[in-house]
Amino acid sequence: MDKEKRAADKRAARGHKEDAILNRVLIWFGAAVVAELVLLLLNRYYVNVTTAPGEIEFAGALLKAWPAIIGVTAVGTVICLLWAIFQAKGGKKATLPGVLFGVFLTALVISVITYRFYGAGVQFLCGIVPVAAVLALVYYLYQHEFFLVTILSALGLLGLWLFRRAGGAHDTLVYAYLAVLAVILVAAVLGCRALAAQGGAMKLWGEKRQIFPHSASYGMIYLTCAVVAVAVAASFLLGAAAAYYLIFALVGWLFIMAVYYTVKLM
Repeated sequence: MDKEKRAADKRAARGHKEDAILNRVLIWFGAAVVAELVLLLLNRYYVNVTTAPGEIEFAGALLKAWPAIIGVTAVGTVICLLWAIFQAKGGKKATLPGVLFGVFLTALVISVITYRFYGAGVQFLCGIVPVAAVLALVYYLYQHEFFLVTILSALGLLGLWLFRRAGGAHDTLVYAYLAVLAVILVAAVLGCRALAAQGGAMKLWGEKRQIFPHSASYGMIYLTCAVVAVAVAASFLLGAAAAYYLIFALVGWLFIMAVYYTVKLM
């Protein structure tokens, strides 16, 4: 009887955990749908303005309002972040401030990029939103090391896309992004080495937390960093035409990693 009760408790706990994960994934996908809808509306009534009554006036008013919107969302982001930190330090749930932080941060990012890059920025965000939803799916359903592999691969793909879009020219934005990417790759390697030495644990907010499991495949993370670095360096050496094919190569690498971690998950 005790064995049956323990088995039933295990099944109930596993079912509760799976339900919680499913709810989080659904929340992420719901938020992505809302954000995509906002971007489509911006694309229609702010970027692709027609001569229909009121559309030009609305676009002009929104253009003037962007600085105020950016200021309000920036303040809201900081306040909600501090609120969430204080809640977490006090041992309380930070669900509400965390959700509000996500809302304000999303609005801030959309506002800044739309105001700065106009149509190109809106198109870029329309592609990023579904990517963020997929990343959330990977985070909740796969191992955390595969989530990091996916993030690094996505950053490499973005770097190749930016380089190809610039036509291989000496663009300040491209160089700035690639410099940041290099720092991220080095930080990922150093951070993983530190985690490997501590059994996948790290001290956060004065408490030791398990980031990766003891069985984490750090070698795949290091290999992904090397693949991304080589792909980006090769695009610089071979030009924008090569960057097009390197994008497919990096997508292929990500697919291989997805198969590897899916098999490992079984």
